[in-house]
Amino acid sequence: MKPIAISGDIIQQGDKGFDRAIMDTLFNQWEPGRRPDMMVTPKTIDDIIDTIHYARKEGKHISICSGGHSWSANHVRNNSVLINMRKFDAYEVNREAMTAKVGPGVGGSTLLTALFDQDLFFPAGHCKGVCVGGYLLQGGFGWNGRKLGMACENVIGIDVVTANGDYVHANEHHNSDIYWAARGSGGGFFGVVVAFHLRLFKKPAYCGSITHVFDIQHLEDVFRWAHEIGPSVPDAVEFQLLTSRKVLKFLGPGIEAVAPIFADTKDELEEAKAFMLNSPIKQKAFFKTPYLKANMSSMYRFVMTHYPDDHHWGVDNMWTKASIDELMPYLKGMVETLPPAPSHMLWLNWYPPKRLQDMAYSLEDNIYIALYGTWKDANDIPNYGSWAKGWMEKANHLSTGIQLADEGLHQRMAPFVATDNLKRLDEVRAQRDPNGLFNPWHSRPTLTL
Repeated sequence: MKPIAISGDIIQQGDKGFDRAIMDTLFNQWEPGRRPDMMVTPKTIDDIIDTIHYARKEGKHISICSGGHSWSANHVRNNSVLINMRKFDAYEVNREAMTAKVGPGVGGSTLLTALFDQDLFFPAGHCKGVCVGGYLLQGGFGWNGRKLGMACENVIGIDVVTANGDYVHANEHHNSDIYWAARGSGGGFFGVVVAFHLRLFKKPAYCGSITHVFDIQHLEDVFRWAHEIGPSVPDAVEFQLLTSRKVLKFLGPGIEAVAPIFADTKDELEEAKAFMLNSPIKQKAFFKTPYLKANMSSMYRFVMTHYPDDHHWGVDNMWTKASIDELMPYLKGMVETLPPAPSHMLWLNWYPPKRLQDMAYSLEDNIYIALYGTWKDANDIPNYGSWAKGWMEKANHLSTGIQLADEGLHQRMAPFVATDNLKRLDEVRAQRDPNGLFNPWHSRPTLTL
């Protein structure tokens, strides 16, 4: 018998298939060692409202998931009701207004591929399977993000059910505190977002990429070049270095220097291509491509070669403005100790091209370094489970914070918003969710209901 009279689905501890249902919400197959008391998969807004009232009455906390790509399994918590928003997967596009209304269970790749076919664009995430719910709440570094900004900067409103069960709209003029908090609070947001209202863009006239692949012996040359040219890389380019033990999936240890380009004009395209085509180290690359046109489907296929399903993952990251001399010993150490492929180290050239909006999201820097350790067999957790965390602890003095997209807050606490923004975020939480109904981030205290 359902403990709540709702139209959606409910599965509780003790029910057949409960453990599998919870693990199926996770992209990361590393057993979190926690379980909610039940999982509710609502079909309607009334289902969500009824679930909130039930949880408050029963003294249970609430966690939420949409696509389940939290590396730390932030949504799987004890003494909780898990609300799975996967059935809120509809979206509407208004071409005239250049806006879209999108449910949290919509895959970012699904949305962007559909928009692309309509000559429209939104900076959705780089990985297939990532739904917009968690992605937009944590910030959202997406395709063409250096030009269009973090994805959450293009959220113009949200429809949300609050901790007291009210269904409201929030934007910069109405419930502005909720709107401010939602853009950057990630899995610690204190409400259930039912829909995001997004600003859309015209599809760039030119979409493609250039790739140079280097043997690992050239590591120092490649990273010194990347650090030197970083500030001058045009905004239309998402320049990144990906280092693994098997570049191009089957070759040996090396570095993939990849430059996806989204240009609106021919002149912008030529400017964006120049730093790769004129690279002083390109002759050291054993594999080079010219600029190759690409659609979103092919770009997603390339990315997903590095992020396979049904794997265990240990992930951590840092923003930094450190010099290359400061970073180099740590870069070498990270690479020398890389777990087997497709584990990898990502160096992302960011250099914030414009000032952020006033919102909870507030930490970014010149360079983003993320470590993705992955393995198939659970018995390898002792071998690889602390690799990412360990190196980020060693390099912590060079870090200016982390990005929630690749957080490991269950293992290592690190700042993910500016100090003043975290204070304000906690103040809004205290006002909007005074009894702590919604679980905060890992490593933050949970209130007793």
